[in-house]
Amino acid sequence: MLENYQPKKVFQYFEEICRIPHPSYHCEAISNYLMDFAKEHALEAYQDELHNVIIVKEAAKGKEDVEPIMIQGHMDMVAVKDDDCEKDLLKEGLDLAVDGDYLYAKKTSLGGDDGIAIAYGLALLSDDTLKLPRIELVITTEEEVGMEGATGIDLSVCKANRMLNLDSEEEGEFVVSCAGGVRVQAHMPFERVPVTLTDDKALYHVEISKLTGGHSGTEIIHGRANAVKILGWVLKNIREEVSMELVELAGGTKDNAIPVYADAVILASKQDFETLKKVEERLMDMFSHLYYKTDEQGRIDIRKMSADETRKYVQEINYKNAECKKNAENGNNSSCILSGNAENTIFCIAEKRAKDIIAFIYRAPNGVQAMSRRLEGLVETSLNLGIMESLKEEVRFVFALRSSISQEKDALRRELCELIQKHGGSFELAGDYPAWEYKEKSDLCEHMKKIYQKQYGKAPKVLSIHAGLECGILAAKKPGLDCVACGPDILDIHTTRERLSISSVERVWKFILEVLETL
Repeated sequence: MLENYQPKKVFQYFEEICRIPHPSYHCEAISNYLMDFAKEHALEAYQDELHNVIIVKEAAKGKEDVEPIMIQGHMDMVAVKDDDCEKDLLKEGLDLAVDGDYLYAKKTSLGGDDGIAIAYGLALLSDDTLKLPRIELVITTEEEVGMEGATGIDLSVCKANRMLNLDSEEEGEFVVSCAGGVRVQAHMPFERVPVTLTDDKALYHVEISKLTGGHSGTEIIHGRANAVKILGWVLKNIREEVSMELVELAGGTKDNAIPVYADAVILASKQDFETLKKVEERLMDMFSHLYYKTDEQGRIDIRKMSADETRKYVQEINYKNAECKKNAENGNNSSCILSGNAENTIFCIAEKRAKDIIAFIYRAPNGVQAMSRRLEGLVETSLNLGIMESLKEEVRFVFALRSSISQEKDALRRELCELIQKHGGSFELAGDYPAWEYKEKSDLCEHMKKIYQKQYGKAPKVLSIHAGLECGILAAKKPGLDCVACGPDILDIHTTRERLSISSVERVWKFILEVLETL
């Protein structure tokens, strides 16, 4: 459907990429697609166990003496969808659509971050009419979940000492440094206890929905509501008003996306219905007052389940616990306390642990923790509670923590881990990556600034960002690597509102071409 848009090859490859499912940790198909491309065009290519791909095209005639350059991006996408979308993003491609100047995917994220880098790279490599130096296209995996591909990639085949990263989302901005980060996974164990569903009790569904969300790096500065944190706040208030049992809770899908949805199932008296609705009304008023600028569509809903819903839900939760019981009987460790699967019994999280878990959600730090003291308007340190899910014997939480100052990152990590332990949990660290420090003298950046001034008639913005980029990791593998990141306009990345500016893609393409041809 994109055959009439320019640059034609860029949109051709972007559409092909969108047909291939490529969420994080599911990059094998897109990686193999890149290797097939290299084979088709008789290009030198490398694929590692992490499915990272490096494709090399030697310099065009007359450009042999020009220093080579890396073109870099990542192949995984944050795959999210609307609540009413039935698409399986692990198996199905995206449904593309155009609205004016914007390309988007119906009811899902688009993956412009960072499919557009792949599309630009393949368009460069496939065009033999271009007069370019040696191009080393480096496409990594699992960038969105801790930059694991970049951490594991071997760059020894690369000769370039300069790199153009195409993982930036605002035309006219050249990024020259970024924050470092780490992922903290918390495990809150619990026991399940059987509770009889007497006639005076009911299951209630507590739901936080229709929040704005966004990227936990670039958009954390806006102070948008986090659905998991709001749910913790709501559950804490419910506990203060009525006697309740916690059955399950969940929220968020990606550690680096601000959660837009979270929910819990609780057991309480039927007589508490009116009290719970008053809690809902009171908290909704407070929420609207606090987040009227950032999340005006946000909803807090507390709903009593119908008899049919209750029956179906009890069967499902008891089936899960039957599996737990089976494990215990087979000699595996299990903290579940089980005493049957009757339809009038439901297995709830033990009271003390439920209290600890709710308190932890409520108290866990989240959002902007400090602003930069050197660069006005730049977030220095933040964290995002991105995932919460109830498993058989624990609630799992995943945080994305970032800072441009390593000491501050370490201090916040220690604070969070101490809080986890204080509430009876344990933690794991993963995806620790360094900050990309500002380079005082960058020949590549100076060259790009001149080309931008020539084409646009104005100077670009040269800045640092709070989001993580792979440049820091790759620069550590090649000391002295001169890096600059840029890209076309992509709005609301990591959400179902994500859209890519068609005209911006074309302008940036012309910019990239002149930068490379005049090196």
